[in-house]
Formats: sequence, C-alpha cells, structure tokens
Amino acid sequence: MKCIFNRSFKPGSLFFAGLLLSSLLFSGTCQAQNQQVSITVANTPDGAIIEPRFLGLSYEISQILPNNDHYYFSTNDRALVNIFKTLGIKSLRVGANAVDDANIPVPQEKDIDNFFRFAGHVDAKVIYSFRLKNGDTNQSARLAAHISTHQADLLDCFSIGNEPNFYTKTFADYFALWKQQYDAILAAVPDAKFIGPSVANAPPARQNYYPLELARLMAPGGHLAVASDHYYFLGRRNDLEKDPPSARAALLSDKVHSTYETAFSKIGVKLAAHAMPYRIDELNNCARGGARDSSDTYAATLWALDCTHWWAAHHILGMNFHTGEFLQADGTFGAPYYSAFVHEAGGRSLNIMPEAYAYLAFKQGARGQCLPVNLMKGSDYDFDAYAYRDQDGTVYVTMINKSNGANAKGASVSISLPAKGQAGRWQRMDLRQKDSDPAAKADITLGESAINSQGCWTGRWTDIPNDASRKLVVEVAPASAAILHFSGPLESVADSK
Repeated sequence: MKCIFNRSFKPGSLFFAGLLLSSLLFSGTCQAQNQQVSITVANTPDGAIIEPRFLGLSYEISQILPNNDHYYFSTNDRALVNIFKTLGIKSLRVGANAVDDANIPVPQEKDIDNFFRFAGHVDAKVIYSFRLKNGDTNQSARLAAHISTHQADLLDCFSIGNEPNFYTKTFADYFALWKQQYDAILAAVPDAKFIGPSVANAPPARQNYYPLELARLMAPGGHLAVASDHYYFLGRRNDLEKDPPSARAALLSDKVHSTYETAFSKIGVKLAAHAMPYRIDELNNCARGGARDSSDTYAATLWALDCTHWWAAHHILGMNFHTGEFLQADGTFGAPYYSAFVHEAGGRSLNIMPEAYAYLAFKQGARGQCLPVNLMKGSDYDFDAYAYRDQDGTVYVTMINKSNGANAKGASVSISLPAKGQAGRWQRMDLRQKDSDPAAKADITLGESAINSQGCWTGRWTDIPNDASRKLVVEVAPASAAILHFSGPLESVADSK
C-alpha cells in the first residue's frame, strides 16, 4: 500500500487494557519543556487520492421513519442542512441494528423518497440497507426498484443486513441468506451495486473474515462494488464507563494505532491486493452508544481526527461514523454519546457535540493527494502528522498533539517541504478547547470559531507572517491540533532528482 506514514513508535497492544491501569487525565495542564518534533513532507506522483465522499455518517434506518408525522431528515430543517454542509458529509448510510429489528417497520416509498430528497439537498450519496434477518425478498426487490427508478442519481449502493455475524454461525449460513436477497434485488435492478457484508469486528468475523469471503465469491460478477466492515475501536460502553479518565487516556494514546494496523493488515491489505475497494461503513470509538464522559468529550475530538486521517492515509474508500438521535443501547433509547450533533428541545437548533469538530477539521486539511510524512518524535510522545497536496498545488499539514494531563508537553515542530520550488504563503488554523481539557464537553473552536446552533461556522485561516520559505518552525500546544497550508507550488518528483 502506498502513502503509509513512517513512525518512530512501535505497535503496542491490540487493546487499551494496559492504559486502564495507568493514565489519569487532569483538566489543567502543567506544561513542561516543549518536545522537539521534525516533519519532512515528501512528494510522490502516485499517493492515495482522498475520495470525494470519503467522510460520511451512519444512522439507524429507523431515523428515516416519521415520528408524529415529522421526518428527521427534512429539507426544511435549516440547521440540519447547514451542519451537513459545514462538516462536509458526502456519504449517508442508513441501516445499522434497526434494519434487522423485527420491531421496527421497514421504510416504504414515501419514507424513502423523503430521505433521498434530503440527501440530494446536502449533496450526499446514499448507502441504503435492506433487511436480511427474516427479510422479505419481494419487498426488498420492490423497494430497490423504486429507488433505482426515482433516486438512482443519489444512490451509492445497496447493503443487505447489518452485522450478520451476530446471528449467523458461519459465513456459509450468512451467504445463503444474503444471496437470496441479492438475487431478488438484482432481478429487479439488473445494474445494482452492493456494499457488504457490514460485519462487526467480533467473532465469528475474526475467524471467517466475511469481507474477504464475500469479495472472493462476488467480485467477479461486478455487482459487489465495495467490501465493508464495522469497528468500535475501544470496545464496549460498560467497560469504558468504569473509569472515564483511563478511557480518555486510551482515546489520546497512539497505542490505538496498533489496533488499526492489525485490522488493516487482515482486511484492507488483502482486499487491495485484489483491487476491491474497502469502506468502514460504520464505526466510532465505543460500542453500544458510546461511553459517558469519554465519547462525549474533547478527547473524542482529537481521537476522531487522528483516526480519520490514519485510515485516509491507508487509501480506503471512506468511513461512516455512526451517529443519530435515537439509538437503542443496553435496553434504553436516546442519542448516543458519540453523536456529532443532536437537536435542542423544540427541534429548531442543534447542540454541537465534540466529535463534530473532528469532521470539520478533517474537511479543512484532507484535500487531494496524500503525501508521505517522515515524523521524528519521542517514542512515548502522542503526536501525529498527516500531509496532502490539493489539485492547485497547495500543501496541507495536520498536526495533532494529544499530550495532556499533568505532564503535558507542547511541541516545537520543524516542518520541511521538498527543497526545490518557489517560495509561498503559510497559513494556520488551530483546533482548541478553551482550557486544553480532554474531559471538556464544550468551548471547542476551530479557526477561532465554534459551530453555532444553526450549524454554521465562520472559522478562518491566519497568516504566519514573515516566512515564505519551504521550511517552518511552529508551536503546537498540548491537547490541540494545528492545520497548516502552504500555497506555493510543490516540486514534482522529477524536479527533485
């Protein structure tokens, strides 16, 4: 795979359990001497290109059903329309646990048309799911034909079922059920495209590798367009809520990268070898609705920003962060703690949650082609950097300093672009929490602006004065991120020889 970053740390445990026994976070920081960090950005003609619809959200399909004759996805909801556009959400997946829940009605044509109308209004393509567990093949075929006839320009692909590894014992059992739905939909829509199997990263998927098996069987037919699976990288809600400070420490530790590496090597690398696109069509930090006092904090902002960049650099097709306002978890219903935003009472405005700022920061700094980064830092310093080149030659560098707590350290960062080429203009945008507090749930800004209750944001780039060279030294505070862009032309690989 191309565009994999060089790192100075070594992969650690696949799980964060060790952190649960150690790190405690404090709201204040006692900043020690800055850590010295060096970033060298290389140039390459064949790095990963960020897909236009890389960044997405995932919802329970129940949210497209009316509630008291009111649709959640409404083009008249200006705040909701605004926030989708502000965050740059271009992929909208509906399915999740609700799609296979017999207690939840299957959305019908009126519901589907309203939902697709909203997707078109915010320029998002839809991943639409059909029921697999006790699903009605005739109904799926009828609804698929309706979508194909009326909403084809807004459809990305169809999905069948959600996390079937929880209710099928083997891949063979799953495939037999899936193929019935697949055949019925394909008969009704001969050019249909599918994503699957949308399995959870839990047994038996770890043994049977459903995405690999489904790709092996179905890729030759040309209708399986994308292989997919789901991840909740830090485990389950009950485990994390026992010790919120340690849960936040896990969110901010680079040790979670070893979990990404393991997942990518087992699935992503193998799919790429067979030219099968790969999308994580449902993910977040913690399963069962997220964990109180960690999934809903600024620590989750920095985690989500780093996680999204990490996977983008490994050339996957995209990611859909699970969100919503009505999700069943542990027998209760409500908005998950990891939601990006929820409506305030009355429904006319939004409460912007911490993770939304990660998506907004990713939108500002992940543009065009991924560039290799050589990052030199202390082995135990939780600091990461990612770089991109846009079509107009602008270079973007995102730096994430996750150092926090009593021993937090700022970073003094030396950045070097390829040596040849013209001088240019450096600008900067910072992601901050007012008190540099990972436990905070408010007072987060990007570019000196918060997202308001109507989903609008007025952040801005700030010039870095008196420096037009291709080398720069900047400070990055603890528990913050900085996005830089350099607007001078970048040398080509041929020029650098």
